[in-house]
Amino acid sequence: MAEAVALTLDIAKLIKSLIEYGQEVRGAKDEIAGLCRELQSLRGVLEDLGAQRPGNVADNGMRDCLANARTLVDDLHLRMQPRNSRVQRGLQSLKWPFTKEAIGETLDRLARINVSIIMITMGGQQNLVPDILAMKEELRAIAGTINDGFDSASRRKIMDYVAPASPHVLHGETCSIWEGTDSGMWFVRNHLQPWIQFRTPEERLMGLYGSSGTGKTTILSRVVEHVKTQSSGPKVAYFYCSFNDAASHEVRNIVGSWLVQLATTDPGILDQFQDAEAKRERIPIASLEDALVDVVQKNGPALLILDAMNESSNPKQIAECVVRLLSRCEDLRCLLSSTPFTESFFSEMAWPITTVNVALDDVNPDIELYVRRTCESSQVLVRSVDTIVEVLVPQTKGMFRWAECQMNTLTKCLTPRMVTQTLGQLPGTLDETYINILSRVQPEYKALVREALMWLSYAYRPFTLDELAEAVVIEVYEGERFEMDDSCRIKPPETLLRLCQGLVARNTKTNTVSLAHSSIRSTLESSMLRESSMSYFWMDRKSSSPNIIRKCLTYLLMDPFNLRDCSETALRRYFRAYPFLDYASVMWAMHVCLHVRSSGSLSKQDTQLIMTLLSTPATGGSHNNFIFWIRTLLGDQVDGNYPPTPLYYASSYGLAPIVELMLQNGMVSTDPAQKASPTHIDMKSGRYESTPLQVAVFRGHADVVALLLKHGADPNTTDSDGTSCLSWAFAGRDWRIARLLVDYGAQDEEEDVEYDWDGFSDQADEEPRAMLPYFGRAEFDPYDSEGEMMMVGLRR
Repeated sequence: MAEAVALTLDIAKLIKSLIEYGQEVRGAKDEIAGLCRELQSLRGVLEDLGAQRPGNVADNGMRDCLANARTLVDDLHLRMQPRNSRVQRGLQSLKWPFTKEAIGETLDRLARINVSIIMITMGGQQNLVPDILAMKEELRAIAGTINDGFDSASRRKIMDYVAPASPHVLHGETCSIWEGTDSGMWFVRNHLQPWIQFRTPEERLMGLYGSSGTGKTTILSRVVEHVKTQSSGPKVAYFYCSFNDAASHEVRNIVGSWLVQLATTDPGILDQFQDAEAKRERIPIASLEDALVDVVQKNGPALLILDAMNESSNPKQIAECVVRLLSRCEDLRCLLSSTPFTESFFSEMAWPITTVNVALDDVNPDIELYVRRTCESSQVLVRSVDTIVEVLVPQTKGMFRWAECQMNTLTKCLTPRMVTQTLGQLPGTLDETYINILSRVQPEYKALVREALMWLSYAYRPFTLDELAEAVVIEVYEGERFEMDDSCRIKPPETLLRLCQGLVARNTKTNTVSLAHSSIRSTLESSMLRESSMSYFWMDRKSSSPNIIRKCLTYLLMDPFNLRDCSETALRRYFRAYPFLDYASVMWAMHVCLHVRSSGSLSKQDTQLIMTLLSTPATGGSHNNFIFWIRTLLGDQVDGNYPPTPLYYASSYGLAPIVELMLQNGMVSTDPAQKASPTHIDMKSGRYESTPLQVAVFRGHADVVALLLKHGADPNTTDSDGTSCLSWAFAGRDWRIARLLVDYGAQDEEEDVEYDWDGFSDQADEEPRAMLPYFGRAEFDPYDSEGEMMMVGLRR
């Protein structure tokens, strides 16, 4: 029965493949678990058989049973084979290769094989026991592999939590631009290789800079792939800051992504974050830095790469983080790109940096390669390729994006004569290119196109096409509720792509839409557009944020969401029926918070919309939209003993103007006799049973903390873990809030403590906690040990 033993070995390999797929593909966990259960069932059958006395009875069908198993295993192996090309492998990793019907059929076949073995062994086929005992031992090893696989799946959860923003899809897209060409190798040969080989510790930071559209992202993607192929070179970890994804702007997410990539050779280093992942607690940046330095010191030199540092919400904080990492570990190097490059951040810290400018002479050969390659794929352009290169390349002025836009226009030409005419009318700059595109928008569609550009420019995460199709048609009415139905939805949503052609791109892998390039937003905000005949399309974040806020709130206040009770099943139906619901529910408060923090003001209409959403029948309101909104954030995790209150969430999101209005207009009680009332200032809410003051302290909203304390909030309340407001202030290193609390009577765990505030900044040393991409989802941070150390440092 050598076939049985060989089969078990193949099954072991197959399970490894299945587990690897399960780590990369969402939604495959249940299917993998089903396959593993059937294998465990087979193991049990063989264990029972092994306990019986061996005999010499004829086969009677066992070989046919194993032949069926062989056919099944071979078929599964074929489906799991890796593809030949890198692009095909990337696509394969995104898709589980079985339909529900196919996996169901496979499970049924496995079950039938198990039953057949049972039936045969019951018929006295004891002569197969020795072979099957060997098979049993192989299955024991398989069971160990399964357990290891589930451990890996658990570790994958930790990886996803440590690095919630992934650079891999964008990296694959960027690599596809230069595949098969020598594009970007000038930088590798002339700058990267000499720099990596130079061992002076002071020369471990390099900055690549140039105007928007000069191809810096393409160059860095080439660097990543080049370093990966060098067996003797450093390990590489990379990240791209994307202008339309707030999660990619966060220093915590950048460092987390670097760490996860470098930890692939030592994944056990991530186990220290298991508790944080299980409790959904935010991981301190310092802990991520410690782990990154640790993994580099254990596994050898590494190169950290970051593209578009200027797109981050806090480039100075990135610079400080990079300097900390480089100063702690001489085996680290860092390559950054930016537009313009922020050398001043590093010079302020007296850290040396080597800078490289994307010069005209360097990038023009790459542009010519791109132009020729594009022409060769067109039957019309290939007839004029030399003319196109001769006319177009000298006018690029090193702007790769400008060349791309002109080639997009040329590929639409139907005849060589049209090509010649187009070459004679090329716009001089990238701004002029985009203005020309805007001028071709038909008047009846201008409003829709402008709305689409506004959302894609200033949304804090990428949109799906269905989300965008709803967002652009939301209308704000005075004293009247908006209704979203098929009478106002754009059908099909792809119509928007046609209306915004040349300005908007769709990613079919992630099913998201975005501006075709970050330079488009620069043009939309430019004085050139504002002073042109297309000034209708001019915009900036400060003027657009109130519009976005109003439309999100208008959407959340629709009548279908006026629900007191909503089951998980019903909630899923609402998310499917109303695609924009996810963005509106999670992001409206983030828009308000960041708008106010950047000195923006809220109009009377904005304030009224917010107050309407935050009001409930318990606080004098007439609608239940607030309760439904909380359901969209927390699902069935809402604690009936500590129901959410409007003041709690207004404080959590740092909506100081709203908190002030609620306190001044009698919506909040400070009467000790009403402490159990949902309107009381110290009413506890949320999963950690915390007061509005506690959550405002944790989020770092000093202005909200001051308002609540001024109106009588108790500074000595504790949450469900017994943690006080003062403890969270010290844990967050926010001395400004700590001093406020102490001034209003907050007491330390130790009696008669005096504080020495000299030498401590009034500013927290971390980013505002409202900047978390989904900051409505998590409550508290695991800062206890650090916080305790800081408290000791302040005590006299």
